[in-house]
Amino acid sequence: MKDNLSFYESSPNVAPVSIVSVPLELGSDERGLAEAPAYLFGNGLEKIITSLGREIAESVTIPCTKAPRVASAGTMKHVREIASVAIRSAAATEKALRGGNAVVALGGDHSIALGTLAGAAAAYPSLGVIYIDAHPDCNTDETTITGNVHGMVTSALMGHGHSILTKIPKRFIAPEDFLFVGLKDFDQKEIDFLRANKLSCFTMLDIAKRGLSPVMSAIDALSRRVDAVWISMDMDSIDSSEAPGVGLATRGGLTRREALALAHHIGSTCRVAGLDIVEMLPAKDVEGKTAGLALELLARFLGGEYSWYQREYIDTYRETNVVAVREEL
Repeated sequence: MKDNLSFYESSPNVAPVSIVSVPLELGSDERGLAEAPAYLFGNGLEKIITSLGREIAESVTIPCTKAPRVASAGTMKHVREIASVAIRSAAATEKALRGGNAVVALGGDHSIALGTLAGAAAAYPSLGVIYIDAHPDCNTDETTITGNVHGMVTSALMGHGHSILTKIPKRFIAPEDFLFVGLKDFDQKEIDFLRANKLSCFTMLDIAKRGLSPVMSAIDALSRRVDAVWISMDMDSIDSSEAPGVGLATRGGLTRREALALAHHIGSTCRVAGLDIVEMLPAKDVEGKTAGLALELLARFLGGEYSWYQREYIDTYRETNVVAVREEL
């Protein structure tokens, strides 16, 4: 029987991990997002995954067209290139999941989720999506103000918008299987979409008023209803004081404690098929702060932990004691 201390015990899930890097930045006006996968590898991604007792089954990189320095105009900027990448990343994600692996997908901008979520949805009869973002990304080519495709992800996966995007998923994800967390920046048309489709969402005002308890209850309800969950983690959902290295830095976002608590709860209670980490901009990071937090979140989403206490305190003692015992013998 679980008690409140059970959440601090390691998860028994030891499924191998497939890393899918998608260095795509065409869905955003920001340049430099494509450098994030290599940046996370450089900050110890593989070491952290293996420290959780997970084998890295494969590491694949989806080829992506290099972004021009000046963003294009239109209501769906670079849409055909983005769709091409999405089709390839969907195939890679579906193959990994059907092979019994969990997937860690690294963006790039949030348009990579068009492919990763499409692939995950194809691999399971029912998939729950926990979309942690300051923005709901539910515009279409008819409602967008910017024309940036990273703002059309969730609507397309539900079957709304231009056919170039809606033909990517083999099946659409039902609105009731989406859960939005951390929303704070909206277009009016996005608010209209959320209402019209009765989408479950927790804004930052909700979290400020009631804390995380209702969010965690909604996560539990979603997890019980579906075969597996996918987390789409946009790092701009976290307050810029803790995550400065993002494309759209936000004030008033999730605190470090809130983000880590959410990840801890999800990793401890849900069958996690995989996750996206998106919208990191290495050029704006400060002393690896955003990368460190992203990797700590990743460990918790996968049911483990890679905190300061583990990696700098306990691990140091383990190594020291091993040396001391050998010397005594």
